[in-house]
Amino acid sequence: MEENIDIYDGIVTRKKLDSINKIICNKNFPWYYNFQTSENDYNFKNTFEHFQFVHWFVYNSEISSTYINDFKNVLENVPINYDLIVRAKVNFLPQTQNNSFNNPHKDIDRKDRQHKIGIIYLNDADGDTVVFNNNKEIIKRITPKAGRVLIMDGNLIHTSSHPTKTKFRTVLNINFLI
Repeated sequence: MEENIDIYDGIVTRKKLDSINKIICNKNFPWYYNFQTSENDYNFKNTFEHFQFVHWFVYNSEISSTYINDFKNVLENVPINYDLIVRAKVNFLPQTQNNSFNNPHKDIDRKDRQHKIGIIYLNDADGDTVVFNNNKEIIKRITPKAGRVLIMDGNLIHTSSHPTKTKFRTVLNINFLI
């Protein structure tokens, strides 16, 4: 299934990264606490589940943020059709001392239509994204690099990792129909 995982470097400009990071790192940006990143629906062993902060831009295909235009600005050269986004948020994962990954999951479970996941890494960090096959074997690890874009099949089980060396990890997490 690795052929359904595409990684792009350099399509989100430094100017766009600086712009969105200036907004989300502002003390007035509305972050919302989630006590965990995901449920352990696939019964993985030895996961480390820790809290994160989230801000929703699109939820259930509806705009849910006054910052929507700032979000759309980042997508300019990214191979995602904005009109087909069903879910989009920014995640802030703080540093921990535990280097295990969080609960593996699927963002959405759609059987009526194919979908993909887009992850745009907003900062350099050491908290990898880990992708699994249906046998719970790791098929890919993606290290966050500012401006890197990951596009993959929405049916792939995946998870994040909290950083242990950098203070935080921020990503735009987007689910869209194809």
